Amino acid sequence: MHEAGNTTLNEEFVLADGRVVELDYLVLAQGQAGRLLCYRDVTERHLREAQLRALSYIPEQNPNAIIRLSATGEVIYANPAASPLLQVMAKDEPDGFGVLRSRLLTLVQRVLGTSEQQQQELTVAGQHYLFTAAAVPDEAYATLYLTDVTARQQVEQQLAEQRLFYENTLSQVPMAVAVIDTDFRYMFVNPALEPDPTLRAWMVGKTNEESGAFRERPSAIIARRRQCFNQALREKREVSWEENFYKGGGMASILFQLRPVVEPDGSIRRLIASGIDLTARKQAEEHQRQSEELVREQQQFIRLIVDTLPTVVYVADIDNVVTFRNAAFDALAAQSQHTHAGQKSAEVEEQLQQIRAWRQQVLATDQPLETEIPLTLNSGETCHLQVYMRPLQHSGGHKEVLIVSTDVTALKQAQRQAEENARAKEAFLSRMSHEIRTPLNGVIGMATLLAKTTLTPQQQDYLTTMQQAGQHLLALVNDVLDLAKITTHHLQLAHAAFDVNGVVQGAAQTVAALATQKNLVLQVESVELPSLRVLGDAYRLHQVLLNLLGNALKFTQHGQIQIGAQLLSESPTDVTLRFWVQDTGVGIEPAQQERIFEVFTQATADTDHPFGGTGLGLSISEQLVRYMGGTLHVCSLPNEGTTFSFTLVLPRAEDAKPENQTDNSPSDSFEELRGLRVLLAEDNVVNQWIATVVLEHWGVQIETVDNGVDALTALTTKSYDAALLDIKMPGLTGVEVTKALRQHPDPARAHLPLIALTANAFETDRISYLTAGMDACVNKPFEEADLCQILLTLTKPMADPQQRL
Repeated sequence: MHEAGNTTLNEEFVLADGRVVELDYLVLAQGQAGRLLCYRDVTERHLREAQLRALSYIPEQNPNAIIRLSATGEVIYANPAASPLLQVMAKDEPDGFGVLRSRLLTLVQRVLGTSEQQQQELTVAGQHYLFTAAAVPDEAYATLYLTDVTARQQVEQQLAEQRLFYENTLSQVPMAVAVIDTDFRYMFVNPALEPDPTLRAWMVGKTNEESGAFRERPSAIIARRRQCFNQALREKREVSWEENFYKGGGMASILFQLRPVVEPDGSIRRLIASGIDLTARKQAEEHQRQSEELVREQQQFIRLIVDTLPTVVYVADIDNVVTFRNAAFDALAAQSQHTHAGQKSAEVEEQLQQIRAWRQQVLATDQPLETEIPLTLNSGETCHLQVYMRPLQHSGGHKEVLIVSTDVTALKQAQRQAEENARAKEAFLSRMSHEIRTPLNGVIGMATLLAKTTLTPQQQDYLTTMQQAGQHLLALVNDVLDLAKITTHHLQLAHAAFDVNGVVQGAAQTVAALATQKNLVLQVESVELPSLRVLGDAYRLHQVLLNLLGNALKFTQHGQIQIGAQLLSESPTDVTLRFWVQDTGVGIEPAQQERIFEVFTQATADTDHPFGGTGLGLSISEQLVRYMGGTLHVCSLPNEGTTFSFTLVLPRAEDAKPENQTDNSPSDSFEELRGLRVLLAEDNVVNQWIATVVLEHWGVQIETVDNGVDALTALTTKSYDAALLDIKMPGLTGVEVTKALRQHPDPARAHLPLIALTANAFETDRISYLTAGMDACVNKPFEEADLCQILLTLTKPMADPQQRL
């Protein structure tokens, strides 16, 4: 500097001890008056600026968005992570000030007004953010810190839904159930364990000792529970014990089971406790023991025993005179007019005449009779009796009738309750079917549309796996619905002509590719008669054979599988056929064969066996065979193979046309749909899009709405050739739209073809939709060909409204 001879200001130097000094080198009077050197120690300022520079990198490199807004909404600062949000804000303001910016500005103004931090969750472009706003001291702007909580919110929502589902389910279980942690604190208690909701809520978080003392349980029981709890934790296995204590004025006997839930890492986080009330069973066992002892020791009191029976027992002779009766008879007679002399009501007289006629029938035919009769009591109530009559031959030669009447009024009420429960079960399954099939339609439909695009081999493999998983899930839903239909007696079998060999060979062809993949030999043995046609349900027979073949494929690793049908006997009217599926697989243990047809049962109880499955296929097959009049048998030896077989007697159908046979072959092309105008009413966006793409592929002109109100408005104001109506929509359901449209004064609109799109797979649902006026039903997930064929059939000019599907 000195040699240069120029004035220099603010030149920094770092000294050996780390201090920083700032130098001003001043040339005075152009060098005539000398030089002035001024040093200033700026170490503290230098460190402060370095610290500020370091701090400035923190928001720049922060992965979370940071935005600083003024009170007027001006963006003062935004780090790089906030760029996507700023883009959304820019797109969100067509008029210069968007909705999102307005909400953020409100948050900023609230912070500036209170000087306190504010938090708010907002949804931006499908992502959920936690906005934390903090005012900058002495400034007219605030800083917004954004945290993406989308994953957390989804997890919390899923956990809440799962917890609610399991708690609601466990609350309905009649068995006492509790969940406890490793400190023996209650985490969940169902009503069967503690009916009082207040006390039940109090128990959550309390230990065994706290709860037991509050509920006045004996100290020995509290200690025993702790002992069993420690044993379950120590040995990591289920522990059972029985408790007896006074409850409700009597002695209660409860069998408790405590099962630890072992995590994959071997740790235990919770235990499941369940209790079964043995009180009634023990009381019944004690009552039976006392009765048997009384019979053994005092045979002379037989009459007394008869009188203690709640069943009415009496004997009547040929003149309708009662020669013997028990106390139950007298008790029932005291409540009615049937044995009283004098005038009786017409209803009572009719009942008496019926009873006398039955007694005369038993005496005349010498055969027992079992029937039911309603008995009118003096109170006006009706008592339902199950009546059993049989002839009683005496040594003297004269005959009487022994009558045993059981009051089945409560049973009738229970039967009605069971029927109501069955209907409730069907409604639940219908709802669950709808909730599962609706998204499943989206999965399978999207996969079908994706298959029509150009894919790489790897993408095609992924797609095939996805389609197989979707079809497996759909098959599982159908199995559950089939089981529900069977158990509620709602399954209806078809009675149409079909070719026996065609069904057998069709089932074999379905699994032929899978057998080839496993290097298994698949043999088919057909009936000797080449064109044997019978009447029955070909679809259900095919389902049974396919289930048995699938089971054989699952449990056979090498060797062969054989499917066949054999004609055992025949007559001019019917034939007796034996069907079988045989494999060389792992076989079934004899102990498991007795219960192999039970629901959810498989040949092995191991949870990690390699074969998988739900255990529904064999149960459904066994019940379907029973519905068709046969019995499904199993013959198996471990490691040698298994044979399933059943025999059916089926009527001949020599002159009948086989089921589903038509004069015209179905076409794979639906070009005739081109130009068709169709309204699609579907509130699910994915399903709406799938149906639109499928139909637009064939040139159909689609107009979509997402609720019933808009659907009815469109149908009454615009012209269409047909309409696809989702059953469950906001505003109006598909059925309500149908009923309203069928009342329209314009005949063309009133008779417009309407097709139900539904995830409800029960036959009763389909019948109700057709009864409401719909022309056809398409179940979700639907096949493209099925939907197009129905549309083509209903919109043909010659289609008769009376012959719609």
